[in-house]
Amino acid sequence: MSTSERRIERPKGIARGRQLWTLWRNEVEDPAPFYELLAREAVEDLEDEVGPLAGQRLADLGCGPGFYAGKLRGAGADVVPIDNSLDELSLQGEPPPGFVLADAGDLPFEDGYFDGVYCSNLLEHTPNSPAVISEIARVVKPGGWAYISWTNWYSPWGGHAIAPYHYLGTRLGPALYEKRNGGPPFKNAYGEALWAVHIGKTLNLLKVDPRVEIVRVEPRYWPSLRAIMAVPGLREVLAWNCVIWVRRRAN
Repeated sequence: MSTSERRIERPKGIARGRQLWTLWRNEVEDPAPFYELLAREAVEDLEDEVGPLAGQRLADLGCGPGFYAGKLRGAGADVVPIDNSLDELSLQGEPPPGFVLADAGDLPFEDGYFDGVYCSNLLEHTPNSPAVISEIARVVKPGGWAYISWTNWYSPWGGHAIAPYHYLGTRLGPALYEKRNGGPPFKNAYGEALWAVHIGKTLNLLKVDPRVEIVRVEPRYWPSLRAIMAVPGLREVLAWNCVIWVRRRAN
């Protein structure tokens, strides 16, 4: 059965927001329902954009316990799950089969090794997102693709657990949160597992890299509202989670 024949029905408008909110608000205690939904949708979106995934060699960069890797493999892709933390890989039990423990900013693969790179919610969790962007461009083969998604800093959830204090800045925001809560959050403390990553700066990194071209930029959960991504400032606040579709130049 093809992906198009087993497509999931996505609610629209307020119903879509309610669906995502309900699953997301329980993500810390029970992450599987939220990420499995996103993973199923990711397979559909990728096949709409780049064609059948069957037979493609893909990197699931920042794979965590392997929600996306499992669905991508279910679509027939040859997937290499990559993460730098054995704890993250083991969050749901055994790490995903065939995992590689590696720094996303210094990948142990030759140039052009992958047909595509799927990178979901990694950039905000690395202190050197430019290095990750550069490595993605390097390991994708000419004509290949990359999907890069992350929670941009000025979005409502940009500070993760410290939101909305993150709107006070990367120094004052975390400091005030810690003062009012008796310490940093138990997960994704700023400067340890969370860093500010902005849409405009990330787009500029890709624009000046001669190896790649930007295909499209859109809000992950509401891609139909992609017009806001053309407005600097506005996109930093309203996107919530930014997606950049990238193509490796053929030459």
